[in-house]
Amino acid sequence: MPAREYRWRHLALLISILLLFIVAPFVVPFHHGILVMNVISAAVLVAGSYALIERKHLFAIAVGLSAITIVGTGLLIAFRQPWALLVSHLSIVVLVAFFCVTILSYVLGSGRVTSDKIFAAICVYMLLGYGWTFVYSLLLELQPQSFATTSEVAPTNYVGRILQLRYFSFMTLTTVGYGDIVPRSPVARTMTVLEAVMGQFYLVALVGRLIGLHIVHGSDPRSRA
Repeated sequence: MPAREYRWRHLALLISILLLFIVAPFVVPFHHGILVMNVISAAVLVAGSYALIERKHLFAIAVGLSAITIVGTGLLIAFRQPWALLVSHLSIVVLVAFFCVTILSYVLGSGRVTSDKIFAAICVYMLLGYGWTFVYSLLLELQPQSFATTSEVAPTNYVGRILQLRYFSFMTLTTVGYGDIVPRSPVARTMTVLEAVMGQFYLVALVGRLIGLHIVHGSDPRSRA
């Protein structure tokens, strides 16, 4: 199938990620909120796998890891035990890391900078913040006093904790840092420093360069030949 038929595949992934972020706080409080979130999360996994469809071996790996993640999430919903949380969130971290590496390899690959590559670069940035959310959740499970917060969430409220840590992750990634959640343990502080440095380096060194090259290629008649 021609490559141009997949030119919006990363836009689909980006839309599904944004939909997950926007909808989550509104649907979780409802009786079937968690089920709705699982459906949207599955859509993100499908969109992420579809983004790799041109590379068959990577697509197969993505489907396999997505299936493992869905099973892990099902275990967490069914048992709500610490071991289930570790399995679920570790599988998500592995899957997100896989997507970040494979999509980034496409972004940095040869060829001119297209709109799809810019969408892909933004996807990686969003996935970085999303993946660090579950790194912090694993850390909090292993070291419960890793973070201090002005609004406590019950230890068994896994969804509420994820929403809180997702907020903290993106505030760290963008170096906004409102100060309502503070890392306390040495490991937590190290993780937040790494994420903050990664976020700034990514924006300055990669996304800025991609947009600049996209403008250059778009204004060069030879690139449209």
